[in-house]
Amino acid sequence: MASSEEQDLDLEVESAEDQSIGNLVEQTRIFTPTDLGGEVHAFFSEHDSAEGVVIIDGQSPAGLVMRNDFYQKIGSLFGRDLFINRPIQLIMNPHPLVVDVSVDIATISIIAMNRGSEQLYDLVVITEQEKYLGVVSVKRFMIDLSKKQGVQINLLQKQKEILRLANEAEIRQRKQIEEKSDSIKNLMDNAGQGFLSFGQDLTVSEEYSLECVQIYRMQIGGKSFLELMAKHVTPEVIQIMSQVFESVFASEKSMREKVYISLLPKEFTIYDKIVNIEFKTIKHGGLKKMMLILTDITEKKKLEARMTQERNNVKMVAKALTKQGDVNLAIEEFRGFIQGEAKTFIDAASDPQAALAEIFRQVHTFKGDFAQLGLYNTAASLHVLEDKLAAMSARAEAVSREELAQMAAGWDAQALLQEDVNILTDILGKSFFEKDERFQVSAETVLDIEAQARSLPDSPERAGILASLRRLRLRPLTDIVAEYRDYLQTLAERLGKPIEPFHVTGDDVLVEKEAYQKFIKSLVHVFRNMIDHGIETPEERLAAGKRELGLIQCKIKQTGDEVTLAVSDDGRGIDAAKVLRVAQSKGLLSPEQGKDMPAEDVYGLLFMDSFSTKEEVSALSGRGVGLSAVKAEVQRLGGDIEVSSKPGQGSKFKFRLPLS
Repeated sequence: MASSEEQDLDLEVESAEDQSIGNLVEQTRIFTPTDLGGEVHAFFSEHDSAEGVVIIDGQSPAGLVMRNDFYQKIGSLFGRDLFINRPIQLIMNPHPLVVDVSVDIATISIIAMNRGSEQLYDLVVITEQEKYLGVVSVKRFMIDLSKKQGVQINLLQKQKEILRLANEAEIRQRKQIEEKSDSIKNLMDNAGQGFLSFGQDLTVSEEYSLECVQIYRMQIGGKSFLELMAKHVTPEVIQIMSQVFESVFASEKSMREKVYISLLPKEFTIYDKIVNIEFKTIKHGGLKKMMLILTDITEKKKLEARMTQERNNVKMVAKALTKQGDVNLAIEEFRGFIQGEAKTFIDAASDPQAALAEIFRQVHTFKGDFAQLGLYNTAASLHVLEDKLAAMSARAEAVSREELAQMAAGWDAQALLQEDVNILTDILGKSFFEKDERFQVSAETVLDIEAQARSLPDSPERAGILASLRRLRLRPLTDIVAEYRDYLQTLAERLGKPIEPFHVTGDDVLVEKEAYQKFIKSLVHVFRNMIDHGIETPEERLAAGKRELGLIQCKIKQTGDEVTLAVSDDGRGIDAAKVLRVAQSKGLLSPEQGKDMPAEDVYGLLFMDSFSTKEEVSALSGRGVGLSAVKAEVQRLGGDIEVSSKPGQGSKFKFRLPLS
């Protein structure tokens, strides 16, 4: 019987050590994966002490957002634009440390401290029966632990006296510990993997590696292995595993055991991880046991999937380039089938079952066509659709016309094609889907045919022919101007004034490139001046409260027989007073003429021959011939120019040109 002193000490030890993780659970704000980054930012702004927030999908944790990680991401280049107004799932850590409330503090602390340095102080997410319960702050846990050390030192001093009397008990315990250490050594031969074992009753031994806790999110000792796996695999797989284990433990021959084990699945999805499990039989204490080695291969699988996707994309593009007409025809026919022909089969068929069979055949044919043409994502989507049709065909009860019609009405051709269309568009451009075939025809030939068409009697047919011929020799004005994109990026980087990618937006205006070619080329002087004179350095822009990258853009608008091309920047603007001073110093303008001159007239001075506000001539500007060349080309086309500017906000050059 324990002495009074030993009983008192036991109470003190229990008081000091009775710290289940449930006592340390705290609450923090939760969000859903679709909540916007701006909502998280607002929460952090209002709660300075909040270390992080948890992302919940239903009742289960789906991710974690720590304050520091959040502001590092939105503070990066384009970070605020990318993440503030987009779902928080783009920022969250999808693989936080998640453990069940039943796991003891010692185990959790070891797992938490073994995390990488970037996640060392991340919150630990606690669940109860796989439902979110709260979080544990590693920082506050460490502070609380240090406070308890003083109490533990006093307890150790008392224990020192008792240990002298408990030497015999210590020897017995040491023997038990040595036996357990042998088991743990077998389990821990390979670091970074999960190790567990069980006997014929399939109950997991208490000696297992910490990686198992991270994989199963709970302590697994004493639990049935099949019950652990039942949450993650089908009943059929559980039945196979049960039969294999029964055969393995009943077998006396190692070769037969290996044959049985080969029947077991090797890969499992456990929560959000793909885990490879290697099964082995071992002898322990004279008894046969099953030892399992668990390896997280999630990242390996993701890498393999990305490599496979890239290879498939290359194959798709290669086939599309050589079979452009076939690809466009297949897409066109498929859209026609989904949007109308399927419904026609259903309405016209005397027997709904016959309509189902015809639709099944058509879908199967389209699947084969798209697979042959390399559109593997569309083929995969049609395979899923085909499975549903097969199940409908195989069932006992007959399908009704209404059921078929409802099914067909829910199909979306654009959604089924979208992924492959996006891949081809990103790599080959939108023009890939504009024509099935391309022929080289001279502009003179097209003009001759056009002249012959004009001699036809006036009619809608004549107008249609002329419009079609005109489109053969015209190009979108947006595409022509957009050819400056790479030039602007290179020039801006060379001058140390980086800009956003150049975009041309607006109406789809078709023009004869030859007629507008000289004007388009002259725009280089406008773009050069915008970067050289207008756009500030990144340091100047930040000091002025602007974005670090400058912005140059072009908008095109058609009004009747006139097209307006507006080129603008968000730089420092035009210094009207400086323009007047330079004009007067060059003798281009008298002081009297400059007095009270409207701003638009001052800006017009920029287009005079030999006018430049730069004091030194460079390879880019300063000679005063650039904008005068632009004015000459605009006048040649019969157009006009309008310039506007706001100090510190930028300038705009608006060119109005006739469409001839």
